[in-house]
Amino acid sequence: MRWHRRVPLVLTAAGVLCASVPSAALTASAPLWWLSCFSRLGATGDASSIFFNGGMVLAGAVIGLSAVPVMRGLRGASPAGFRGTAAAAALVPLLIATLGLSLILIGMLPLSFNVFAHERAANGALASSAGLLLMHRRYLRGLSRSLDRVAMGAIIVLTLGMACLIAGVLTLTVFEGLAFGSVIAWLHALEMRAKRFPPGPANSFTANSQHLFLSPIWGTRRSGVTV
Repeated sequence: MRWHRRVPLVLTAAGVLCASVPSAALTASAPLWWLSCFSRLGATGDASSIFFNGGMVLAGAVIGLSAVPVMRGLRGASPAGFRGTAAAAALVPLLIATLGLSLILIGMLPLSFNVFAHERAANGALASSAGLLLMHRRYLRGLSRSLDRVAMGAIIVLTLGMACLIAGVLTLTVFEGLAFGSVIAWLHALEMRAKRFPPGPANSFTANSQHLFLSPIWGTRRSGVTV
């Protein structure tokens, strides 16, 4: 069994955030940071910034790696009897990798460094999360009943949370926590479900296909034809 089938990557990323964010909050020099947003923790220039930004970078890298077992699992879903995953096997892992990259950029480009770049990274994380839930509705419904329930819960949380945020009932910090927590829960459920499928079929050469080999000096060269 390979490493990406043994390690619960999304759960590991969640653990990193559960350790780094409270550590940043406890060491923050600005006690009212929560009136702004979580990103304020990474812009204080003290120990809390190290905890928050480092945690975001590490968690983003781990979430990006979780695209590997999801991709392999979705490739094996069709042979296992589930239909409609051909596009999902390409699009869903891409969005997961984009989400991970966005989190890395949030940590590497804090508000104190560049507000515009940080906000674009945050928007990228939000767009990737919304895109993943849309992919579920379009391609992954029926893959797992528990996954469907978690996806529905995440959609409800995002919808109601956005409405309450606009109405001024919730602060941005609370909305960020609810939204990201629900997406992480869905992503963990997807990873666990994807690992239960057999690995996708490997690419094989057929009759009349051309074999290509890579030379470390001269690049790609044609070596023969199978007949």
